[in-house]
Amino acid sequence: MTLESAKQLLDSFVQGVVSTLGFQRVERLIYTLPVNEAAALLSFPCRVDPRGPACFTCSAWLRFESLEQYLRGGAAKPTKPTVSMPLHLLRENKRFTEWQFYTSDDLEQLRDTVTHELTDIALPFLERHSKLAELRRKLESPTPADWFILGPEGRLTVLAAIRFVQGDKPGALKILDDALLERKGDLPAKRLPIEAVRKRLAAAV
Repeated sequence: MTLESAKQLLDSFVQGVVSTLGFQRVERLIYTLPVNEAAALLSFPCRVDPRGPACFTCSAWLRFESLEQYLRGGAAKPTKPTVSMPLHLLRENKRFTEWQFYTSDDLEQLRDTVTHELTDIALPFLERHSKLAELRRKLESPTPADWFILGPEGRLTVLAAIRFVQGDKPGALKILDDALLERKGDLPAKRLPIEAVRKRLAAAV
Protein backbone atom coordinates (compact mmCIF):
# COMPACT_ATOMS: atom_id res chain seq x y z
CA MET A 1 0.00 0.00 0.00
CA THR A 2 1.32 3.44 -0.88
CA LEU A 3 0.84 6.45 1.37
CA GLU A 4 -1.26 8.10 -1.32
CA SER A 5 -3.67 5.17 -1.58
CA ALA A 6 -3.84 4.91 2.21
CA LYS A 7 -4.77 8.57 2.52
CA GLN A 8 -7.45 8.23 -0.14
CA LEU A 9 -9.04 5.29 1.67
CA LEU A 10 -8.80 6.99 5.03
CA ASP A 11 -10.19 10.31 3.79
CA SER A 12 -13.27 8.62 2.39
CA PHE A 13 -13.80 6.68 5.61
CA VAL A 14 -13.22 9.57 8.00
CA GLN A 15 -15.42 11.92 6.02
CA GLY A 16 -18.29 9.50 6.52
CA VAL A 17 -17.61 9.32 10.26
CA VAL A 18 -17.19 13.01 11.02
CA SER A 19 -20.03 14.19 8.76
CA THR A 20 -22.43 12.53 11.21
CA LEU A 21 -20.92 14.81 13.89
CA GLY A 22 -21.45 17.96 11.80
CA PHE A 23 -17.91 18.36 10.46
CA GLN A 24 -17.17 19.35 6.87
CA ARG A 25 -14.07 18.51 4.88
CA VAL A 26 -11.73 21.48 4.29
CA GLU A 27 -8.86 19.50 2.83
CA ARG A 28 -7.80 15.89 2.77
CA LEU A 29 -7.86 14.43 6.29
CA ILE A 30 -8.80 17.78 7.90
CA TYR A 31 -12.41 18.58 8.81
CA THR A 32 -13.97 21.59 10.51
CA LEU A 33 -17.00 22.66 12.53
CA PRO A 34 -17.76 26.13 14.01
CA VAL A 35 -17.94 25.92 17.81
CA ASN A 36 -18.58 28.97 20.01
CA GLU A 37 -15.75 31.46 19.31
CA ALA A 38 -13.54 29.10 17.31
CA ALA A 39 -13.32 26.74 14.39
CA ALA A 40 -12.94 23.19 15.69
CA LEU A 41 -10.83 20.97 13.47
CA LEU A 42 -10.10 17.27 13.42
CA SER A 43 -6.90 16.18 11.71
CA PHE A 44 -6.00 12.57 10.93
CA PRO A 45 -2.25 12.06 10.37
CA CYS A 46 -1.55 8.91 8.37
CA ARG A 47 1.57 6.88 7.60
CA VAL A 48 2.43 3.51 6.12
CA ASP A 49 4.35 1.25 8.47
CA PRO A 50 7.36 -0.54 6.92
CA ARG A 51 5.83 -3.79 8.16
CA GLY A 52 2.78 -3.30 5.96
CA PRO A 53 -0.29 -1.65 7.49
CA ALA A 54 -1.35 1.95 7.16
CA CYS A 55 -1.58 3.67 10.54
CA PHE A 56 -3.49 6.78 11.59
CA THR A 57 -4.19 8.89 14.64
CA CYS A 58 -6.24 12.00 15.36
CA SER A 59 -5.53 15.48 16.66
CA ALA A 60 -8.10 17.97 17.96
CA TRP A 61 -7.41 21.54 16.85
CA LEU A 62 -8.93 24.93 17.64
CA ARG A 63 -8.44 27.99 15.47
CA PHE A 64 -9.46 31.42 16.76
CA GLU A 65 -9.64 33.87 13.85
CA SER A 66 -9.76 36.77 16.30
CA LEU A 67 -6.27 35.80 17.52
CA GLU A 68 -4.68 34.60 14.30
CA GLN A 69 -4.42 38.07 12.75
CA TYR A 70 -2.04 38.97 15.59
CA LEU A 71 -0.29 35.63 15.97
CA ARG A 72 0.54 35.08 12.32
CA GLY A 73 -0.65 38.18 10.52
CA GLY A 74 -2.97 36.26 8.26
CA ALA A 75 -0.04 34.53 6.58
CA ALA A 76 -0.83 31.02 7.79
CA LYS A 77 -3.13 28.53 6.12
CA PRO A 78 -6.77 28.74 7.28
CA THR A 79 -6.35 25.26 8.74
CA LYS A 80 -3.39 26.28 10.92
CA PRO A 81 -4.53 25.72 14.52
CA THR A 82 -4.13 28.21 17.34
CA VAL A 83 -3.92 25.35 19.84
CA SER A 84 -3.98 21.60 19.35
CA MET A 85 -3.89 18.34 21.25
CA PRO A 86 -3.21 14.83 20.00
CA LEU A 87 -6.08 12.56 20.88
CA HIS A 88 -3.94 10.24 22.99
CA LEU A 89 -3.03 13.06 25.37
CA LEU A 90 -6.74 13.62 25.99
CA ARG A 91 -7.19 10.03 27.12
CA GLU A 92 -6.90 9.28 30.82
CA ASN A 93 -3.92 6.97 30.34
CA LYS A 94 -2.15 9.32 27.83
CA ARG A 95 -0.95 6.23 25.98
CA PHE A 96 -0.04 6.68 22.32
CA THR A 97 -1.74 4.22 19.98
CA GLU A 98 -2.45 4.10 16.27
CA TRP A 99 -5.32 2.56 14.35
CA GLN A 100 -4.18 0.21 11.59
CA PHE A 101 -5.74 -0.86 8.30
CA TYR A 102 -5.02 -2.49 4.97
CA THR A 103 -8.41 -2.17 3.27
CA SER A 104 -11.66 -0.24 3.44
CA ASP A 105 -13.16 -3.27 5.21
CA ASP A 106 -10.55 -2.90 7.93
CA LEU A 107 -11.57 0.73 8.34
CA GLU A 108 -15.22 -0.23 8.64
CA GLN A 109 -14.27 -2.48 11.54
CA LEU A 110 -12.88 0.62 13.26
CA ARG A 111 -15.93 2.83 12.69
CA ASP A 112 -17.52 2.37 16.12
CA THR A 113 -14.20 2.76 17.95
CA VAL A 114 -13.23 5.94 16.10
CA THR A 115 -16.72 7.43 16.46
CA HIS A 116 -16.69 6.66 20.19
CA GLU A 117 -13.30 8.33 20.73
CA LEU A 118 -14.30 11.42 18.78
CA THR A 119 -17.63 11.73 20.57
CA ASP A 120 -16.40 10.99 24.08
CA ILE A 121 -12.92 12.53 24.02
CA ALA A 122 -12.26 14.95 21.14
CA LEU A 123 -15.59 16.77 20.98
CA PRO A 124 -15.82 17.58 24.72
CA PHE A 125 -12.29 18.99 24.55
CA LEU A 126 -13.15 21.15 21.55
CA GLU A 127 -16.39 22.39 23.09
CA ARG A 128 -14.78 23.17 26.44
CA HIS A 129 -11.87 25.19 25.05
CA SER A 130 -13.62 26.98 22.20
CA LYS A 131 -14.20 30.13 24.25
CA LEU A 132 -11.46 32.68 24.80
CA ALA A 133 -12.18 32.95 28.51
CA GLU A 134 -11.55 29.23 29.03
CA LEU A 135 -8.50 29.26 26.77
CA ARG A 136 -7.07 32.14 28.77
CA ARG A 137 -7.76 30.34 32.06
CA LYS A 138 -5.81 27.31 30.89
CA LEU A 139 -2.87 29.30 29.55
CA GLU A 140 -2.60 31.35 32.74
CA SER A 141 -1.97 28.14 34.66
CA PRO A 142 1.62 27.78 35.93
CA THR A 143 1.56 24.11 34.92
CA PRO A 144 3.02 23.44 31.44
CA ALA A 145 0.73 20.42 31.01
CA ASP A 146 -2.17 22.90 30.82
CA TRP A 147 -0.69 24.74 27.85
CA PHE A 148 -1.95 22.23 25.30
CA ILE A 149 1.25 21.41 23.38
CA LEU A 150 2.48 25.00 23.20
CA GLY A 151 6.00 25.81 24.26
CA PRO A 152 6.70 28.71 26.65
CA GLU A 153 6.97 31.30 23.85
CA GLY A 154 3.88 30.07 22.04
CA ARG A 155 1.91 30.09 25.26
CA LEU A 156 2.86 33.72 25.97
CA THR A 157 2.05 34.98 22.49
CA VAL A 158 -1.39 33.34 22.51
CA LEU A 159 -2.07 34.64 26.01
CA ALA A 160 -1.06 38.16 24.98
CA ALA A 161 -3.30 38.01 21.90
CA ILE A 162 -6.24 36.90 24.05
CA ARG A 163 -5.77 39.78 26.48
CA PHE A 164 -5.47 42.20 23.57
CA VAL A 165 -8.70 40.96 21.96
CA GLN A 166 -10.46 41.14 25.33
CA GLY A 167 -9.53 44.81 25.61
CA ASP A 168 -6.50 44.69 27.93
CA LYS A 169 -4.04 46.18 25.45
CA PRO A 170 -1.47 47.40 28.02
CA GLY A 171 -1.54 44.03 29.75
CA ALA A 172 -1.02 42.23 26.46
CA LEU A 173 2.03 44.30 25.56
CA LYS A 174 3.43 43.90 29.08
CA ILE A 175 3.32 40.10 28.78
CA LEU A 176 5.47 40.29 25.66
CA ASP A 177 7.79 43.00 26.98
CA ASP A 178 8.45 40.99 30.13
CA ALA A 179 9.05 37.87 28.04
CA LEU A 180 11.55 39.69 25.83
CA LEU A 181 13.35 41.07 28.86
CA GLU A 182 13.64 37.58 30.33
CA ARG A 183 15.08 36.34 27.03
CA LYS A 184 17.45 39.25 26.48
CA GLY A 185 20.49 37.03 26.00
CA ASP A 186 18.71 34.12 24.34
CA LEU A 187 19.01 32.95 20.75
CA PRO A 188 16.88 34.75 18.13
CA ALA A 189 14.60 31.71 17.83
CA LYS A 190 13.35 32.43 21.35
CA ARG A 191 12.82 36.13 20.72
CA LEU A 192 11.70 36.59 17.12
CA PRO A 193 8.21 35.02 17.44
CA ILE A 194 7.50 37.21 20.46
CA GLU A 195 8.83 40.32 18.71
CA ALA A 196 6.65 39.63 15.66
CA VAL A 197 3.47 39.36 17.71
CA ARG A 198 4.37 42.45 19.73
CA LYS A 199 4.86 44.42 16.53
CA ARG A 200 1.42 43.43 15.26
CA LEU A 201 -0.26 44.26 18.57
CA ALA A 202 1.48 47.62 18.81
CA ALA A 203 0.40 48.50 15.27
CA ALA A 204 -3.21 47.76 16.17
CA VAL A 205 -3.31 49.90 19.33
